[in-house]
Amino acid sequence: HSHQPPLPIRNHHQAMPWNPFGRGAGDDCCRCYVPVPSSEQPSPKRRSVSLGCTGILAAGSALLAALVTAAVLDAQGKSGSLGTPGALAPMLLPSADFVERAKRTEHLFAELTFQEVRAVATFAADSLGCATGYRGSGAEALRGCFLSGSEAVVLQIPSKAAALAHLDGGGPAPPRFAEVIVVHGDKPVEQGVGVYAVGPLDGQGGLSKDATLSLLRSLHFNRRPVDLSDTSCDIVTVKVVQQLLDLLVESFGESLLALGGTGVAPGTAGQLFTMYNPAVDSTLQKRVVRVVISWFHDPERFQVNWMHTLPFSFNIVQEGDPEKWYAENVSYCGQMFKTVDDLQATNQEGQLFKCTYKPNTAYTWDNAGPDPGTPAASEEAEPGRKVSRTWHVVGRGAIRWRGWELVATIRPASGLALYDVRWRGERILYELSMSDAHAYYSGDKAEKQFHYSDKAFSLSGLSGDLVMGLDCPEGSSFLDGSLWMIPSGVTLSTDPTKAKAAKLACIFESDGFEGSLWRHAQLLTRRVSGRPSRQLVVRAVSTVGNYDYITEVRFTEDGSVHVRNEFAGYPETDHAAPFGEVPTTGRRAEHGRAGPWLDWGNRIRGDLVAQLHSHFVAWKVDLDILGQRNEFHALRVGVAEGSAPGVLAKKAQTDVRMDAEDPDKLLIAQAVSPGLWRVVNAEALNPSTGAPRGYAIMIESAPAVQTLPASHPFAVTGSFAKRHLAVARRKDSEPSATHSLDHFPLDAPLLSVDRFLEDRESLVGEDLVCWVSIGKEHVTRSEDVPLVSNFGVAFALHPWNYHEENPSMQLPMMRG
Repeated sequence: HSHQPPLPIRNHHQAMPWNPFGRGAGDDCCRCYVPVPSSEQPSPKRRSVSLGCTGILAAGSALLAALVTAAVLDAQGKSGSLGTPGALAPMLLPSADFVERAKRTEHLFAELTFQEVRAVATFAADSLGCATGYRGSGAEALRGCFLSGSEAVVLQIPSKAAALAHLDGGGPAPPRFAEVIVVHGDKPVEQGVGVYAVGPLDGQGGLSKDATLSLLRSLHFNRRPVDLSDTSCDIVTVKVVQQLLDLLVESFGESLLALGGTGVAPGTAGQLFTMYNPAVDSTLQKRVVRVVISWFHDPERFQVNWMHTLPFSFNIVQEGDPEKWYAENVSYCGQMFKTVDDLQATNQEGQLFKCTYKPNTAYTWDNAGPDPGTPAASEEAEPGRKVSRTWHVVGRGAIRWRGWELVATIRPASGLALYDVRWRGERILYELSMSDAHAYYSGDKAEKQFHYSDKAFSLSGLSGDLVMGLDCPEGSSFLDGSLWMIPSGVTLSTDPTKAKAAKLACIFESDGFEGSLWRHAQLLTRRVSGRPSRQLVVRAVSTVGNYDYITEVRFTEDGSVHVRNEFAGYPETDHAAPFGEVPTTGRRAEHGRAGPWLDWGNRIRGDLVAQLHSHFVAWKVDLDILGQRNEFHALRVGVAEGSAPGVLAKKAQTDVRMDAEDPDKLLIAQAVSPGLWRVVNAEALNPSTGAPRGYAIMIESAPAVQTLPASHPFAVTGSFAKRHLAVARRKDSEPSATHSLDHFPLDAPLLSVDRFLEDRESLVGEDLVCWVSIGKEHVTRSEDVPLVSNFGVAFALHPWNYHEENPSMQLPMMRG
């Protein structure tokens, strides 16, 4: 780093026009950078500071203006604090231009604070005369209007043109607005969901005095979002269970009494959890829900429910008034019936195969961690080593580390998003953000397939605070997100006016276990030299029901960016014949039963089956290589046949410029035809080679692509998963690979990568965006009980002829 003059030191009584540390609700201290005493000052080449927090600052204390943040958390996890004095390693002082840029990027890209979410939700509900969340139960609740979904209240991202005019051209800052989603059961079905703009925000946690609410678009009622407070489907569920109550209690136990609405189940019977997912035949005109029921006993150990799914499920067809909704495709113990009446008739005729599965638990094999009562159950695992702080976080997510600068934020629906990513002063990426994570599940019958768009459930809103030493090493910085899906007993209350902050992402340097960035042993002397690998890690961890997603972006000292998604958590389960529970003693099964081969999953314990399923994650990669006039090239390595008989074939590479969008061209990484994709600036040539400067996109870890037919509903709703990469001309109207309102209308997604490519626009000299998909087929095994070991997929962005040489060569090295 070049030496920067110290920033002016102000008395804390002086006016500070921008205070990104601020004082958050519940804060009991001020946050600041504290100058190192002169006796401890290093040489001019390395001016350093330590970070500190004090409860009361006396008059005359020195503060460094504008180098504080309310969203960064200390090593002990206290919201808004940067740690105790003397606890952090010395760091270089951030440059004044970085601090100024942090103000602008925060204004443009930082997600709404929980205070802003509360203010916007209250204003929107009051303006419309609607509730701030789902209220009541049954049909009546859906006849009103209420804020709903994982994107009930989110930041409205400004246009790229306006953002760049402010960042680069000194133009005015575009006002900050929010978007609000409201379910309108009080309007015609074609206007059943409203998307509104609310603002401007005042920058102080609230709205400006001149704030307004305006309708952006109206959508069909069947697009209403996933809302975990919504109990309207219980109308049909209760009717189904009541009609079959004697059979269900005989088969699955007395816990069904409560769900049948006829009385309270005995306390020893346990409780039932009902999950409503989109059925494979759900469309815009016919919203269909697949009902899966699981058992648990203690809400404190609710997670065992994923191992105790009942072999009984059905669809709910949501057509017209909720009182007219009905059930179909009823599955009982491996038998499928079109209607409940059909199942009932078969039972009365004595032709029904009956099974018995009455779940119970000792919290051993079905529960994460050691068995209760064992020595390991009372012990705590040792956390990893502490990291020294070599990075800066300014404001609400502006990060500086070595040659990198960026801003990170957590979107309520889609999770981690990075903006204005700069390498050695030049913008590389305007945006690098996770769009969605889809999961597609097989079943023993085609009618039992179902899927999740985890964006619709929220890739942040169902999470808890990250744990220091488990999710992130000691010494990390934390970033806040906002949660408004709050547990209330055994249910969830969804209300943005009650939003709160949570630690959802962390930043740290990983510098000890990745080996070397480069190394070489000289042939004649055998002396080794090299550079240890150091990486800046931005990591977010989100829980969505049974699954956990670990998302991280790593920045290295050679200008590369590595993106990885790991999957963790409990698998979804069903049962195979004969649908019984294997007797157990403690954690071990007393005996197992070999059954016939299953094409839809694998037995993981007795007759319990973890279903075959796919995970696909979509990323938006908006590379700006020395501006927005870029083009896209595909390089492949193949074979050039001999030019004449007897002449050997040789390896050869081809490079093709893609001139226009093409929905029919599936860009898939293949081992039999290796290669890479590049975004380059043809007008900016490498002075050493004359090649256009650019960045390459390289798929790693052999990820899967969607293998279902193109006409399959899952392939339509998640068209991004057909390929590893699609390239399109960037448009503000195409902000993400999917929309949170696409969860149920599988046939008519609002946002679709396939549709982005249909107009076949030119890709030469244009602002381009790459849609990257990385996926995994999860073939299940007994070792997935009760939790899977984390597994993942990845891609990387590498400078390709961007530099004249390896940029890490000018950094200090180690010698053997």
